[in-house]
Amino acid sequence: MLPANILQTTQAHLEQLIAAQSQEGPHLDFKRELPAAWDDRSKVKFMADVTAFANAGGGDIIFGMDETADAQASVIVPQTLVSADEEVRRIQDFILNLAEPRLPGTQVHAVAVTGAGTSGHAVIVRIPQSWAGPHRSKPNLHFYVRDGLRNRQLDVPEIRGLFLRSESQAQRVRDFRVDRLGKILSGEAPHRLVPGSLLVVHLVPTQAALGLVQVDPVPYSDRRNLPVLGAMSGRARLNIDGALYVRNSGPAGTHGYSQFFRNGFFESTHVLTGRNPAGKAHLGSLSYEEQLITLLGAFRAELIHLSIEPELSVMLSILGADDAQLGVEATYDFLEDHQTFFDRRALLLPDVLAQSGVVPEQALKPVFDLVWQAAGFPGSRNYNAAGEWAPRRR
Repeated sequence: MLPANILQTTQAHLEQLIAAQSQEGPHLDFKRELPAAWDDRSKVKFMADVTAFANAGGGDIIFGMDETADAQASVIVPQTLVSADEEVRRIQDFILNLAEPRLPGTQVHAVAVTGAGTSGHAVIVRIPQSWAGPHRSKPNLHFYVRDGLRNRQLDVPEIRGLFLRSESQAQRVRDFRVDRLGKILSGEAPHRLVPGSLLVVHLVPTQAALGLVQVDPVPYSDRRNLPVLGAMSGRARLNIDGALYVRNSGPAGTHGYSQFFRNGFFESTHVLTGRNPAGKAHLGSLSYEEQLITLLGAFRAELIHLSIEPELSVMLSILGADDAQLGVEATYDFLEDHQTFFDRRALLLPDVLAQSGVVPEQALKPVFDLVWQAAGFPGSRNYNAAGEWAPRRR
């Protein structure tokens, strides 16, 4: 009964849990108080709860909710915090650093509440079912799963089963990419593309990878704009897959399109039509990075509008890469003749997880570094020595 986006949670939502006599169970856990001190024992218990939810069907932990003897929500207990923001960051750090492998898609939110003449906060921790697991708690190296009202340590066959499940979900994402690139290469894209080297970006929200998303495409045909790589966003048309926005289409085809699939997966393309003096398709080393940063920011905003957690995987592909050249300022020193060129026709970069709390410039740095490395450089030169976005030219 809590909102799909827990950042929208208010005291009224917590009171609804009490009115409905909501009970602890596979997806809900009540804690009267936050630990008085986050010692080793508290961390072990907390991470058992977190990893148990992630290894099962996901769930919410509510600190500041008392319960009855039969585990029903009974009364809000405001937590007195020196700083709600610091407490949220502390819990986020525990989740980030004390689960192995890292947990995707978790959210922590402090809700201002009052009760029994006291003001304070309730802290909600949302842990989605993970497709990157199974996860174990680093403090004691145990695997847990949520089993009714309690956490249970997993045995070896169960751990093996979770590994198989997560691999199946990861394979679903990889298969999607391979299928889509195959369709584009065989001329079965949703709209005919003009000839040229092609950037293809696939964005897969974590919740969509888990099969938890269903997008209604109709609003994009009359009220909502759909972002597209390398151009302004615009109104879409409907097709069997969802919503499709095509940019500047002409008799020869389009220079790019965006397809928002009903299951929450997203594809955007951009044809590199400009040619440099060597006759190669020009991939501007700054311009394409700025375009991808803009696209990620716009798509994240759309996910938030749809109450979908904005954490997602980014997969960048360059088709016809051997006919393209990375545009780099002539003032840079080149070590070898092969630099700025790509050595294969289809360049498929590994997927990169863009966490929701990381700004697009930083979330995409691993993607940009991979492109520069594919062209013979150590990494993107649009970042400074500290790894901060600092392009040398505009």
